[in-house]
Amino acid sequence: MTKIWRWIKALCVWVLDAWRVWAPILVVFIVAALASLLPGTPDDSVRYCGLALQILGIATVVNGLRDRRLLFKRPSLVDHLGTWLARRPRWDAKPQTISLSGTASLGISGSAKLSVWRGVPPDAPVEIRLAAMEANIETLRKEQAESSKELQEETRKRVEALDSERQSRVAALTELRTQVDTLGAGGLHLETAGLFWLVVGVVLGTAPTEIWRALSCLL
Repeated sequence: MTKIWRWIKALCVWVLDAWRVWAPILVVFIVAALASLLPGTPDDSVRYCGLALQILGIATVVNGLRDRRLLFKRPSLVDHLGTWLARRPRWDAKPQTISLSGTASLGISGSAKLSVWRGVPPDAPVEIRLAAMEANIETLRKEQAESSKELQEETRKRVEALDSERQSRVAALTELRTQVDTLGAGGLHLETAGLFWLVVGVVLGTAPTEIWRALSCLL
């Protein structure tokens, strides 16, 4: 018994995996069943079914165009119409005066360091010369430490800027890849189903009498 239930479960999963194939066909049968309930002759039912399938096919095309418009952030037809109406000439419109304004500024920025260097007269004793030398060496050491700190800070900023730019490029490439994939094959199964419905709807709507006679002969 457990083996049977396992097989049934696997069979259901296998059938559901192919929903892109049998779902459009199932929609055709559902539409045909609903059309048969409408009042009228059998020819009218076939015609109603064809009309409904044509509408479904056109709706899938419209949905695909809408997705592409939203993907590339393009304005809709209603937006274009609203913009066009907003630009209509008005009878009591006042002449517009275009004024040009601008600002110009010149800025000079920079940083300058004042180095304190201790000098001694030529006839200074050795002790004073050594003291001045030690002070100058200490000044050089401090300036070197400050320069090294500034260099490390500048290096850190540049590394962070490069990392930020790299992440921005990776995000842009990922978004572009997603857009290309969505544009190329994102709604391919839905468009295929819409084409199938449209073809079946056109056939049913074009020759409903002949199709009903063929079905009557087969049944």
